[in-house]
Amino acid sequence: MKIYSSRSSLTLSELICPRHAHHSKILYVVIITINCTIYTLYVVLVLIWLHLSFIVFNSVSHNFCGVEL
Repeated sequence: MKIYSSRSSLTLSELICPRHAHHSKILYVVIITINCTIYTLYVVLVLIWLHLSFIVFNSVSHNFCGVEL
């Protein structure tokens, strides 16, 4: 007696991404997470740049003017 499984007729692409799966919500979460991460890195780099430029500006003013900011 042979028992036929419904899973045996599925192709590889159907196993990886089923037809009735709704991945749009997960996709939106992933896209929003990536955008937030990129924005956070941008803000951190701008803050580091401002901090370093302030240090350089402050050290240059010490050398030429002898005045602290």
